[in-house]
Amino acid sequence: MAPPGAPEPLAVVTGASAGIGLALARELSRRGRPVLAVARREDRLRSLAAEAHAAGRAEIHPLALDVAAPGAPERLVEASRRLGGAGLLVNNAGLGQYGRFERADPARLAAMLRVNCEALVLLSHAFLPELRAAGGGAILNVASAAAFQATPYTAVYGATKAFVLSFTEGLAEELRGSSVWAGAFCPGPVDTEFGEVAGTGGRFGKPPGMLTAEAAALEAIEQLRDREVVWVPHPIYKLTAAASRLVPRAVLRRVSGRIHRPTEDA
Repeated sequence: MAPPGAPEPLAVVTGASAGIGLALARELSRRGRPVLAVARREDRLRSLAAEAHAAGRAEIHPLALDVAAPGAPERLVEASRRLGGAGLLVNNAGLGQYGRFERADPARLAAMLRVNCEALVLLSHAFLPELRAAGGGAILNVASAAAFQATPYTAVYGATKAFVLSFTEGLAEELRGSSVWAGAFCPGPVDTEFGEVAGTGGRFGKPPGMLTAEAAALEAIEQLRDREVVWVPHPIYKLTAAASRLVPRAVLRRVSGRIHRPTEDA
């Protein structure tokens, strides 16, 4: 955080055209922090930037970019330097896919691995010097409550989020005592377009404990304030995360499989 009276350093938020990323970019801007909003959909980013400008909030700078594209981390760092340097990186961009693994599109699986894992790691690595220079810099990696157990029928997505959680915890320990903090944000279901894009087709309705994107963004900001390395919003998902340490994994994966089995396989 910036010293009292000093301007807040730039926040870089990926996946900022929808869902948690959009809500978080909007909330950070409302709180006086300039944002470099990154996503592939330029029209949505420009609308978000215009909204912030019209409201007299901190500027949101749109950057249309696929974070998994070659050279994307270097382009993002360069863009952040032109805006004064980043003090916060939020790795929120992510892809999912629902259904049986054997029926999945291999290209979609590869894209999921690149965005959810590879891009997140490379962006974290590229921005660490910037965040050290900022003093009190932070990396917030958006994982999921799915990171704590096997997730049949979203097996690759769940595995990528388990990777994000493990990577972030390891990085956080490496950074202990330094000027940079890293944390994993692990929400349960959030009411966004993510499920529709992932192909759930409304299969699960509105599960208990579902957060709005705005509520999830406020939870993420609370995590940033408290510097908790792992943050699971909502009591239901705190309980399921705790259960993953107490209940046999075989039981958890069978229960998860029954809950998430596609209708045509039921």
